[in-house]
Amino acid sequence: MAEQQPVTPMTALRLDQEGRLTYMAEDGSRRVIVGDAELFERLQQLNQEEGDEPPQDTQLR
Repeated sequence: MAEQQPVTPMTALRLDQEGRLTYMAEDGSRRVIVGDAELFERLQQLNQEEGDEPPQDTQLR
């Protein structure tokens, strides 16, 4: 098995429409960190309970 080289993130972490936590790598590819749709739905529920309506593509800070 080949050893993977570290990848430098070039953008902030983002939740996409499918609920995946992603970032853009220095090589121009979009990398997925977490791909859990149930987690995304739960985060949306928590935001709504707090009165925050999340935008279509949420950027994490």
